[in-house]
Amino acid sequence: MTTRASTDATTARAVESSLLDELADDVAAVEAALSDVAAAPAGYVRELVDHVRGFGGKRLRPALVLLAGRAVDPARVTAIHARLGAVVELIHTATLVHDDILDGALLRRRRPTLHRMEGTEVAVLLGDFLLASAYAEAASLSDRMAARYLAEITRQVCQGEVLQVHERGDLDLPEATYLEIIEKKTAVLYAASCRVGGYYAGGTEAQVQALDRYGREIGMAFQIVDDVLDLVGDEAEVGKSLGTDLARQKMTLPLLHFFRTGPSAEVARVREALRAGRGAESAPWIRTAVHEAGSVEFARGRAEDYVASATRHLDALPESPARRTLANVAGYVLQRRR
Repeated sequence: MTTRASTDATTARAVESSLLDELADDVAAVEAALSDVAAAPAGYVRELVDHVRGFGGKRLRPALVLLAGRAVDPARVTAIHARLGAVVELIHTATLVHDDILDGALLRRRRPTLHRMEGTEVAVLLGDFLLASAYAEAASLSDRMAARYLAEITRQVCQGEVLQVHERGDLDLPEATYLEIIEKKTAVLYAASCRVGGYYAGGTEAQVQALDRYGREIGMAFQIVDDVLDLVGDEAEVGKSLGTDLARQKMTLPLLHFFRTGPSAEVARVREALRAGRGAESAPWIRTAVHEAGSVEFARGRAEDYVASATRHLDALPESPARRTLANVAGYVLQRRR
């Protein structure tokens, strides 16, 4: 008997496979640039860089740099786009290394996290090395827009992470604050990927702004889906430690909706478990309670709203294969299981 879950998983894998085929050339170009931009002379550091390069998964953010450029003008997409894609990916990977320390995560893309392998000191310093490599590459371009802009974006990402840590344990976190956190810690880097891609392909201000909005909104959707997966995903399928949001008392959209609308007795029980630091051990029944209250579907619906809005921004671009792939990326964000 075929269940809805198995059907959804099959559909998600088909969407992912199709998208990876579409992005294959862009990902290959970024991988080549990463090997150059993140080159480390010392053998030990090189080994660490090679290990954490596997944390990035499908390279969506750097692929968006090239896609956005081709959606504006494929004739003006150059090696600079691949190198900027590598810069974006290094910033992203550095945040993953540091996030894993903050969350106490043990797995990332089915690999042991760096702090688990080598300790916190090495992980922190390696994250710093990746950021320094990214800034050095951006600063090497004759047009300084990328250096200035991506430095500001990294500041925003760090602000989002600091705000999230500060608000940890606030079970009454306003939804507006949650949205501010995920915009800064996740969505701005998607927006930046699209903006620099369009800008360096000679996009008009209207086109670059549309790409920025597209990237920002699929980034919002991506993080909401990520938060749902942390709550109800399959760790073997997702490939990273799950339940860290509950363990660290980080409020996510499904939980915030549950606290507002769930049955009062169940809400009180979940709140008490989180306050007592029992989020990880209570995860199975918390997952059930949140699911049954419709809060997972609510969060997925909000992600769908962001994706629908994101795809409308693509109307500012000429019809092209790259524009269609951007629309497919938005659809994948909703379907992904890892």
